[in-house]
Amino acid sequence: MNKLFNYFKKTEFKSLSPVHYRYVNRKKIVTYVPLKSVDKLTFELANAGAGRIGNYTVCSFRMKGVGTFVPGKSTRPFTGKTGKLSFEEEVRLEMECGREELDSVVDALLANHPYEEPAYEVYDFIKRTKEVAAYYCELKNKVTLEELIYRLNNKVVIAKGFSELKFSKLLVFENLCDEHVAALAKKAKAEVSISFEKNQNNIKLI
Repeated sequence: MNKLFNYFKKTEFKSLSPVHYRYVNRKKIVTYVPLKSVDKLTFELANAGAGRIGNYTVCSFRMKGVGTFVPGKSTRPFTGKTGKLSFEEEVRLEMECGREELDSVVDALLANHPYEEPAYEVYDFIKRTKEVAAYYCELKNKVTLEELIYRLNNKVVIAKGFSELKFSKLLVFENLCDEHVAALAKKAKAEVSISFEKNQNNIKLI
């Protein structure tokens, strides 16, 4: 959203506040591991790319419980006896990662988990980034539509009858769907919305 300052000086703003942030898709891997093996597995998953949150590494959540299983005839169980119900004190271990690290993290889990058949799940979730997707801006002085359009693109000729409209409350955003923009504009009570297309050199006034 630095494009905004290509058209307005910071000193022109009475107020400038973020009203929407960019969100990213993340993965969470969950497994169940014996208490004495949880530290080793945690570090192996971290080395594969799991558990990174900002500038922190080896981030995990742990919760104790009891797992049950009955080993089959052809199994080689970590504990317990074939054909008998077994109980094992386990830790539910949760760590997050990006989609690009997921295969490496799962490979590390399968290679380092002590169980012959480790139980694990992978969940999708989203989290907010620090990247601002939309700003609500109020200018110190009102500008006409003609002046605004000239700032954004001085090659555009505006039709008569609109040039004298004045406003100071703007919603400025980048790559948001129309429904989301409408809701944000209504909430912020913006008079004009300006869309910067992220991957194109296009600007839209709404």
